[in-house]
Amino acid sequence: MEFFDSLSQGFAALATWQIAWSLLLGSALGIAVGVLPGVGPGVTIAVLLPFTYGMAPLAGISLLLGVYCGAFYGGAVTSILIRTPGEASSIMTMFDGYPMARQGQAQRAMSLAFMSAFIGGIASALLLGLAARPLAGFAAKFGAPESVMAILLAAVCVGKAYKRQFASAMMMMCLGFFLATVGIDPNSNEQRYTLGLPAMLSGIPLVPVAVGLFGMAQALVMVSSPVPNFDTTLIGRAGVSWRAFLEPFKYPKTLAKGLFLGSAIGILPAVGAALSTSLAYFWAQRGAKDKTPFGEGNPEGIVAAESANNSNSGGAMITVLTLGIPGDAITAIIMGVFIVHGIVPGPSLFVDRPEIINGVLSSLLVINVLILVLLVLCVKPLARLAYVNPRILGLAILALCFVGAYSAANSMYYVLIATVFGVFGLVCTRANIPTIPLILGMVMGDTLEATLRQTLGRSDGSLMPFITRPISLSILAITLLVLLWPWISRLVFGRKA
Repeated sequence: MEFFDSLSQGFAALATWQIAWSLLLGSALGIAVGVLPGVGPGVTIAVLLPFTYGMAPLAGISLLLGVYCGAFYGGAVTSILIRTPGEASSIMTMFDGYPMARQGQAQRAMSLAFMSAFIGGIASALLLGLAARPLAGFAAKFGAPESVMAILLAAVCVGKAYKRQFASAMMMMCLGFFLATVGIDPNSNEQRYTLGLPAMLSGIPLVPVAVGLFGMAQALVMVSSPVPNFDTTLIGRAGVSWRAFLEPFKYPKTLAKGLFLGSAIGILPAVGAALSTSLAYFWAQRGAKDKTPFGEGNPEGIVAAESANNSNSGGAMITVLTLGIPGDAITAIIMGVFIVHGIVPGPSLFVDRPEIINGVLSSLLVINVLILVLLVLCVKPLARLAYVNPRILGLAILALCFVGAYSAANSMYYVLIATVFGVFGLVCTRANIPTIPLILGMVMGDTLEATLRQTLGRSDGSLMPFITRPISLSILAITLLVLLWPWISRLVFGRKA
């Protein structure tokens, strides 16, 4: 009953023209950037972030959530038609979607992808509504030591998500923590790492850093990349099939596997949808109902990948709303909207601003419906966006980045920061160094510093609170297990072998 009350209150909170336009615009933009190879939701959300400052909090969040969810749907279009994933998480859709399109079943493949993604999106929104409040109740028991341990666990998970790049990912995470300390010390009022520049007294703002790392860096990559040659023969086959819309329900086990993995992995920090789609795809091969070989047009491959892909969004928002810890770079940028408007994500948000929680839940439901309707009506013209010259698109994104960085505070200081981090992001891209951990570190840095100081201040510098409090000790044990698991598994399973 409480869930339905929250839902009705959320729909009431959305009933303004500004939020309605935000939902529609965000959904349409999300689909478009999903179709455009190389752009992605991270770039678009970084560019849009400065423009959300003048909007109501829920309107700005709804706009960015529309882009976030819409890109998952749009990425399937290019995966199926031109064998080029619009998003990394759409790679698994390509394996069976493109062969199906080559067999003259492009509309069937796209319908399977859209409906599976729709089911995943709705399921993830319902999960958010059902699980967020109980988890927030548990998170409310967290004190400063538990918050420190939770952030350290998130940092280790981020590093582990990059596997062989663990060292570089942790280095970037620590750099993000460091950048969060720049400015005036909140306790002693001493200047920290300001280099004597008055503009840096207020610290390094998140917005221009995000615009530079995601927007400018990707635009520079696109401008300097060769123009790809696409096979345009399948563009005329874009569309949907009403009969195929119901086909995903023929594979309930495959759907369940995708929904489970997408939702569960979405909660983990920095792991992202790409892993969940891969695991769901390979899991679906076991006991598949359709006997068509995977990789040759098996519909269950599309169902598994797309249902897992779009069910990530709700899980990622759970960690943001309940713990104030971003699940990935995109939700970290969305957290910027909360912070700019003075809203602190975490357990207290459910008491202080319930309309925001209920609005996010309702927004996710409305967004998935809007996206499905837009795809049914406009999929053929949208598919043509895949052939836009990436160099022209890169120049347009670069111009928007400069405008967005300046408009965030009407200051050339923001433009300078965005430019510096844009060049830094380009260098990191060329050197294959991940930049997402830097943003996550900046977002969590303030909370880490505040809670660590609080813990050490109350214990006179002792680290004992981290191991004498049950929840803190449990999180520490999980962190050590995650960190040491490769050696533990090698020791245990090596002996068995």
